[in-house]
Amino acid sequence: MTTWIIAYSKDGNTSILRTESDRQPDIDEAVELVTRKAEQDYAGEEDAYEHDPDVEETPATRLSERFGITVTGISQA
Repeated sequence: MTTWIIAYSKDGNTSILRTESDRQPDIDEAVELVTRKAEQDYAGEEDAYEHDPDVEETPATRLSERFGITVTGISQA
């Protein structure tokens, strides 16, 4: 198994999430992993950001709107 690092940004700060996988996670998998971590770490902070009705609803935009988090990269450790 390979260790992968998912970098994400919240409030101008960069954080990382490590995950083990035989292959590099795609962006959708990375967003799902970061969303699960955000639900644990930032419980109660949801809806701190405004919903933009003109933006397409995707898991990445929901992560951004709920927690102010943007996935910025996926790399091998």
